[in-house]
Amino acid sequence: MYAAPKIYEDMVVPQTRISMYPVAPIYPEHQTSSGDIESRQDKCLSELEELQARLNTIQAECSTTKSSGVKLDIVIGCNVGSPAVYLAAVIAKQANCSIKVFSHSSNNKEVDSALTNKLLQINPGQACGVILIFKNTAVPYFMAQPGRQVAVFGLSNILRFIARELQCSDLYKEYDLECAALVDERLALIDQLESGGQDLGQLLNKIALQIETGFSIADIALCCSLLCFQSNQLPNTLKSYLADIIATKPDLLGILKCFQ
Repeated sequence: MYAAPKIYEDMVVPQTRISMYPVAPIYPEHQTSSGDIESRQDKCLSELEELQARLNTIQAECSTTKSSGVKLDIVIGCNVGSPAVYLAAVIAKQANCSIKVFSHSSNNKEVDSALTNKLLQINPGQACGVILIFKNTAVPYFMAQPGRQVAVFGLSNILRFIARELQCSDLYKEYDLECAALVDERLALIDQLESGGQDLGQLLNKIALQIETGFSIADIALCCSLLCFQSNQLPNTLKSYLADIIATKPDLLGILKCFQ
């Protein structure tokens, strides 16, 4: 084949003892020796090491504060009169934190000041771990971790999250698929109490038939939901159930007595 003529002469790149690619200075007066470059590199590396040490210190301080302070940071949005209001009280009591209550501009219902005062009296000396927002929403939702603005809807999903977050796995038993499926069935029926999917009397009777002796997050959801109804709306079975379970679980459900 025909050889193409050279346009430029062979360029020889001077080699130095440093590992970076040397670049010939444009202006002779700005020439920098390899020793100066090495000293600047050493200074940059030293500053980076100092920054890394500071970052490690800050991370250690944050982890210590988290372990000794509030272990929960959750925002719950719900309608006025939602069972999520009572669930927020149970969560705050269990997590040993206080509650802050707000009313969103979309809320078109009157907020019960007496109920709000009871919520604010839960662990008043502790840091806030639960924020309750009254909004015009048909289904309660929650958002965990500040900055993650992804709402998860449903009273049942709030309880599933809490069971994992507060390490109360025995209340849901995810490791036992059969038990978890039975709990999910009860939660699905309880969710319909707020959504109003079918006749209230028939739905309450179905729920009463599924009351079991084993305690789970479904019982917490049911207790919070039953508090939203007048006593004359409930079957006698559920009235007795509500009184008995609050009395037998004072450590978890005792806070609900002040809302009865």
